[in-house]
Amino acid sequence: MTTTPAQPVADRAHGLGPTRARVLGTLQDLRAPSTAAEVAERLGIHLNTARFHLDGLVASGLAERAPVERRGPGRPQVHYAATRGAPQAAHRSYRLLAEILSRHLARHADDPGGEGLEAGRDYGRFLVREPGAAGADAPGHGADLREARGAVATVVETLDRLGFDSRPVEDGARLPDVTVEVTNCPFLEVAEGHLEVVCAVHRGLMEGMLDELGAPVGVARLDPLVSPSRCLARFATRPSRPATTPGEQAPR
Repeated sequence: MTTTPAQPVADRAHGLGPTRARVLGTLQDLRAPSTAAEVAERLGIHLNTARFHLDGLVASGLAERAPVERRGPGRPQVHYAATRGAPQAAHRSYRLLAEILSRHLARHADDPGGEGLEAGRDYGRFLVREPGAAGADAPGHGADLREARGAVATVVETLDRLGFDSRPVEDGARLPDVTVEVTNCPFLEVAEGHLEVVCAVHRGLMEGMLDELGAPVGVARLDPLVSPSRCLARFATRPSRPATTPGEQAPR
């Protein structure tokens, strides 16, 4: 798979030179007012170089000086902090991490799809258990239409929170048997090169959420990329299963 080269840091910081962009990115990473010495040590540059670029960022409105009261003798040290309106200069490549992990599973796991599915299930259960999660207090088990509606709504809402865009595609579709269109997949670029792994993770996310909710519906099928950036998740009733306590993995 051909990947797009990472965007240069200077471009991400609206034309700043590479060193000044790194200084700004360091302030943003530190998240607390920091001295020129702290910035210099973190970047491995000379103190005067750090101070020069910090003062330049202040002059351009991308950073501000924040004197901090000093309890001991002497003048208080000057601390610097990035301003709220400064462009994001710290470079992070989550896509690169996803590409590395997906490639490793695809090449070395005995069952790449199975490993991806289990990883997704585990995280799906976590998403439902975390504080404030939608549907975390859903009622117990049983093939109840209201419960099925709530469970599917929870899955759709949580996927949207993760960056997907999901909606039922059949007018008048009757839950719990329903098809949901999933678009704007945040895994799309990685999925195009590692479809088996990434789509298994996606399906596992939904299955894990439904398991943790004790829902009477499951993912019957996930049809990946039926058109560019569009998948179809098909939910259907499933046989009743023994009740599980929150956090306990339902048997499969």
